Amino acid sequence: MNTKKIICLVLSLVLCTALFAACGKTETPAENGQNPVMNIVGTYMNDRCTATIEAQGENGAKVSAYWGETAKDGFQWELTGTFNAETNRINYTDAKKMSVTYTDVDVYDVNEVVFENGAGYIQVNEDGTLTWEDDQDSNMSFEPLEFVTPDDAEEADAASDSAEPAEEVSHDFADYTGIYGAGRCSIEIGGDKDNATISVTWGSSAAEASVWTMSGSFDPDTLRINYSDSVKANRVYDENGEVASETVEYENGVGRIQFFGDGTLAWQDEQEADQLIDMTFEKTLVD
Repeated sequence: MNTKKIICLVLSLVLCTALFAACGKTETPAENGQNPVMNIVGTYMNDRCTATIEAQGENGAKVSAYWGETAKDGFQWELTGTFNAETNRINYTDAKKMSVTYTDVDVYDVNEVVFENGAGYIQVNEDGTLTWEDDQDSNMSFEPLEFVTPDDAEEADAASDSAEPAEEVSHDFADYTGIYGAGRCSIEIGGDKDNATISVTWGSSAAEASVWTMSGSFDPDTLRINYSDSVKANRVYDENGEVASETVEYENGVGRIQFFGDGTLAWQDEQEADQLIDMTFEKTLVD
């Protein structure tokens, strides 16, 4: 074999080796081909606003956000976008904002479409928070929105508690009276230590609501009100907001209100246990 043929053979082998190496190399959008949005899925919170992120396809994201104006009324955003791993942003051009009234936990009626095809982005920050910039809502008081995951918030609170002396918890009932809210439900605490009054309103639509009334004594050691006289009534309101009709669903309900000393409370009730799971009420008004 002459020298020219040997050189050609060697070059052919080199080219084939490079070709096979190139064919064996694949680019994946994320580790194991997973949508990188999976790393940030979950629910984020800021004041009265919550945002939920879900993964779609290879690098898509679906985002739902709700800003509560009252116990049952507020604004809902729905949008989908593409996640850019280099900038850590979800870019979107199809945001829809609606004025809504919730009729159930995950069901709402649309009162008005405020806008459609809104454009913007959701920025994933290094500290795990989100910043939301939208061309339609850029002048709103809550822009930019910064959300913190519930788990991160608990960890931050724990770190703060360990770094600083814990504040003394009040055992004075007067410090716990007022109005507390969670979603479409509000709880008003009144009365005095020996005769604490509780009124709960849970809106199911613009014209309907369930109302609970009960009473008990406040235990300063456990920061708890126990009750066994709860009355649940379903009310229908007229166009002027007056009660048009009321039907009592049950009486003598048993449960308790647990205060945590940080401006929040939990409501535990034998009849309503299913819908109260993981609900925490935050104080919004002082009585």
